[in-house]
Amino acid sequence: MDGAQWLAACHAQPEKAFAQWEQAPFLARLPAGRRFDALRVHQPLGLTVLWELGDDAGKVPVLEEHAPPRPVFYILTRPGSTDDWPPAQDDAVLLGAGTELSVPSPHADGITGVQQHTYMWRVPPDGSGRLADPDVLRAALDLARDTDRQAARIRAARSVFYGAKHARQK
Repeated sequence: MDGAQWLAACHAQPEKAFAQWEQAPFLARLPAGRRFDALRVHQPLGLTVLWELGDDAGKVPVLEEHAPPRPVFYILTRPGSTDDWPPAQDDAVLLGAGTELSVPSPHADGITGVQQHTYMWRVPPDGSGRLADPDVLRAALDLARDTDRQAARIRAARSVFYGAKHARQK
């Protein structure tokens, strides 16, 4: 099973998800709470959450939505696993049973996303069903909210960026 098949299976009628991916705006509306829940975070916090996840950040599905006023990330986690989390806050919202998420096909390119909608996969699902561990995700979110850790991530990113920039100039 590849990522598209796994995502389509989240829909009560998987063939409808495939059909929605074939026509503008090339998005399928999938119910959360069936095969996944999603943590919705604004991009700055989301980047720090991914940094805190470390190697796992590149192994779990992460969807980006580039919509005004600022981009958001959706990090997919096991369904029902966030039921005991604290209530939603302005910086993080949990999407579970009773909510839907619009998603492009994992095979979609970024150009289609820019031209037709505002979504793209930062890390597409690979079909394995691997999702963020809810306890690890919650710990990463708690650490990411720490302003000192946010500043450290920004310093580290700047160091890598400026280091690479100066290395090219030599």
